[in-house]
Amino acid sequence: MGRLSMTAMAAVLCTYLFFRWLPPLEPFSPAPFLTELLFSPLRTWLAIACFLLGSAANGALIRMVIIGSIRLLSGRRFRVGEWFVSIAALSHFYWAFQFHWQTAALFFVFSFLYGMMTLRDRRLTEGGRL
Repeated sequence: MGRLSMTAMAAVLCTYLFFRWLPPLEPFSPAPFLTELLFSPLRTWLAIACFLLGSAANGALIRMVIIGSIRLLSGRRFRVGEWFVSIAALSHFYWAFQFHWQTAALFFVFSFLYGMMTLRDRRLTEGGRL
């Protein structure tokens, strides 16, 4: 449960910092975006780093939610507490979609794709093969 709470905190914090440090997007024009990138490169690079770390952390939470849902529907045992914490931690996407829905949708898609790429089931890897 400790690793899950750290993953959830990292996901929420990286999502918040990504949207906070991102250059202004409404209305988007290349001149202010490039000016912000030129005169404040650290802030932009930190936003990109938060995007990458946040996508990985949110992907791990999405993976846990999907594994828990599959096990719930198939009647197998799973950890209900971790499943609820993962679902609750993903509720920060509601805030992200309120802030800027296009960027939040892109962020969610990258997180979802990362979560699906790392999804594995033990039945598939029991024989040492995938």
